Amino acid sequence: MKNKLILITLTLFVGGLIGWLIKPSSNDAMKEESTHLHEESNDEIWTCSMHPQIRKNEPGDCPICGMDLIPISVNQDYEESPDAIRMSPTAMQLANIQTAIVSKGSAIKHIRLTGKIAPDERATYAQTSHISGRIEQLIINYTGESVKKGQVVAALYSPELVTAQEELFIALKNSD
Repeated sequence: MKNKLILITLTLFVGGLIGWLIKPSSNDAMKEESTHLHEESNDEIWTCSMHPQIRKNEPGDCPICGMDLIPISVNQDYEESPDAIRMSPTAMQLANIQTAIVSKGSAIKHIRLTGKIAPDERATYAQTSHISGRIEQLIINYTGESVKKGQVVAALYSPELVTAQEELFIALKNSD
């Protein structure tokens, strides 16, 4: 029993030692990364698509996985939302991305995809009512329905508005 325990412990120790010796040193990649972060920045830097922390000023191979580095532009100012996907023309060409103008018509091809469509929150507005009352009829049926200028959105009932309307009619009647 004692010999079996010693054999298991020795096997685990030797296996751990071999794994530690075979493992690539991450310190080299960290040192290389830190030196590249402090170098002068050009208009284009090169990074690994699998390891974005690797950044170089010239093309080459990723020190971690050996993949070819891809160029990215440093001085790009985007006013898009952080959820938007940004791709360079080279990356779009490599990914074979094609765009088309959206128009009404019959579908040419049916493709089933999963995804999530989020509205642009910068184009969303809220209207606050400054009177008390209730909505008696809601014309807009769902969130995201488009609304045009001057379109009726809801029918309201407000005792304040009814009183003000009656006062207006009385004032118009007395002015005649």
